[in-house]
Amino acid sequence: METSSIIFLLVSASLSFGVGRLIKYFLDKKRATKKDQLRQREQQALRDAPPEPESKNKSKRKRQLQQIDRSPKP
Repeated sequence: METSSIIFLLVSASLSFGVGRLIKYFLDKKRATKKDQLRQREQQALRDAPPEPESKNKSKRKRQLQQIDRSPKP
């Protein structure tokens, strides 16, 4: 192979690799953003959910009341 064709091969391979890594970086960034938004929506839905009805089981009702007392109030 000639020197110019080897250089062209190296340049094209490095450009291809660089473009591929750049695309992967932006896709991962976009995926992480969507995942974060989904997690925030899920947390908001849990905060906005109505409280569970009180249980008829005395021990379970105690645990529920203790859990409500421990939960942080905004």
